[in-house]
Amino acid sequence: MKKVAILLDGAFVQKRLKNTLKLQHNPEAEVIYDFSLNLIDKNQEEIFRIFFYHGEPFRRTVEKPISRDKFDFNSSPLVDYSERLFRELGQKNYIAIRKGETVFRGWKLKDATIERLKSEPKDNFSPLRDDDFSPELDQKGVDIRIGLDVAWLASKHIVDRIILVTGDSDFVPTMKFARKEGIQVVLVRVGGGNIKDSLLEHSDLVRGVYFKDGKWELSDYFTAERENVHSFH
Repeated sequence: MKKVAILLDGAFVQKRLKNTLKLQHNPEAEVIYDFSLNLIDKNQEEIFRIFFYHGEPFRRTVEKPISRDKFDFNSSPLVDYSERLFRELGQKNYIAIRKGETVFRGWKLKDATIERLKSEPKDNFSPLRDDDFSPELDQKGVDIRIGLDVAWLASKHIVDRIILVTGDSDFVPTMKFARKEGIQVVLVRVGGGNIKDSLLEHSDLVRGVYFKDGKWELSDYFTAERENVHSFH
């Protein structure tokens, strides 16, 4: 049996699961955990550890974009969700939580607002309101935490394979290091999502995972030839 470590880029996983499962809200801990357990080929792999990387919730007070009223992120449902997610996921078997930082970049128009503005006459736009905007939050420190864990896993040869669930090409140097150390790097295609060419070029295997009839299934092509994987772009 090959020993594997599963590395989850938390924000990426949340987005893909929300889209794939058509959820109204971000996925809860049980959903993420069930997804993680089904990423391995149980006939030839066993889990060493599941690493979940995500920024701490942003908690400061900022000004709303139009009214300039104060908005305290501590009162946001997102903070309650994040705290619950970390707490419940951290109690699961194999899980290790790695927390980065979340920074506020400003406000951006919601997609629905943009579509509304497109449909309105150019000389008669309706006034924008605070509710037309959503906060733009970015994570910091997640990349380096993933890099450090991969360096530890690879240099010590703790695992045979690393299953990496991300869409960020910034991890290419990390993937290259692991492969130079003799560790196989596996990428995951969630639902109908694409994988960037730069990530594909520096991986060993790609496996697809789909939600069908109430459960996750690995696709038949997860050991396919590299050129067949590229055809999904």
